[in-house]
Amino acid sequence: MKDDKISLMPLAGMNLAGEDEALQIGGNEPRVYVRDALNVDISPSGKPRLRPSMREVTAQPLENLWQSPLHGDTFATMGDQLVRVDTSAGWSLQVLATIGDGPVSFEVLNNAVLAAGPAGIFRYDGIQALPLAIDTPAPPMAHADTGGSMVAGLYGLAVSWLRGTIESAPSEMTSCAVAQNGLMDLTLPMCFDSTVTGVRLYMTRPDGGELLRAGDYPIGTVTLSITLLPQLGAAPQFLHMDTMPSGLYLSYWRGRLLTAGANVLRFSEVLAYHIHDQRHGFVQMPQRITFVRPVDAGIWVGQVDHVAFLAGS
Repeated sequence: MKDDKISLMPLAGMNLAGEDEALQIGGNEPRVYVRDALNVDISPSGKPRLRPSMREVTAQPLENLWQSPLHGDTFATMGDQLVRVDTSAGWSLQVLATIGDGPVSFEVLNNAVLAAGPAGIFRYDGIQALPLAIDTPAPPMAHADTGGSMVAGLYGLAVSWLRGTIESAPSEMTSCAVAQNGLMDLTLPMCFDSTVTGVRLYMTRPDGGELLRAGDYPIGTVTLSITLLPQLGAAPQFLHMDTMPSGLYLSYWRGRLLTAGANVLRFSEVLAYHIHDQRHGFVQMPQRITFVRPVDAGIWVGQVDHVAFLAGS
C-alpha cells in the first residue's frame, strides 16, 4: 500500500495564488507552501513559531497609555486621574493630578512631561504634576485716603500672579483718583492656586495710561497702603492675553506649544508656554482637525478629507 504521508517541513511560506500541486516542491531542496498561517510566523529556515499573543497585565481600567521617550516612564489615565504606571512593579499606579475624563495628549518639553486633558495642561517634573497655566487674577480693589505724599491724579492698577519666575497675564485695570498728598489703600484679590508664590503690582503714573511694574509681594499679602508712588519698572509682558488652553494633539513647534480643538489650532507665546493670545494666537481651519504634526518648515494639520500644510516660521 502506497504511503501518502507528506512531510510539512521545511515550510517555505504562504502561497495564496498557486494551484494545489504548486504547494509542494520536490528535488534536492524539498519544501512545502501553506495556504494560511493564522497564529505562526515562519522563519527563513522554514521553522514555524507561535506569534506573540496578548496577555492581561492589569485589571485597572487604564486609558491613554503613553511611554515617555525621556526616561521611559509610562503614563495613563484612570477615570479623571492622570497616573504614572510602574510596569516593573505589577503595574502599580501613582496618582499625579485630576486631569478630567476624556482624551489626553502628551509631549516632552524641557526635560519634563506635559499632559493636556479636559481640565488643562499639566507639567510633570519627575516629582509632582502641576498646572502649566496660571489663572488670570481679578483686579485689585482700591480707595483713596489722606495722609500720604502722592501727587494728585487718576491712577490705574493691575496685578498678576507669580509662580517662581513664571508670571500670569495681568488682571484688568482698575482706577483710583487720589487727591494731593493722599494715599491709596489696596485690597489684593484672593488666590485659590496653592502653587502661586507671589503677586506683582502694576501702576500708572498720575493721569497716565501705561501700566508699569510697581513691586512684588508675597502671596499672603492681603492689603497694601501706598503713600508714595514707587519707582516704576517695565510694562507687563502679557497684557491683554490669557492662559494657554488645553486641547487635543499637544505638540511643540519652534518655541511654542500647539493644541487643537474642533477646527481651531491654537499656539502659545514664544517660550511662554502658559500664555495664549486670544486675538492672534490661532489658525482656524475649514474642517475638524484630526492630527497635528510639526516639522521644521511648518505644521501638517489633518482634516476630515485631506491634509493641510501651514508653512512659515
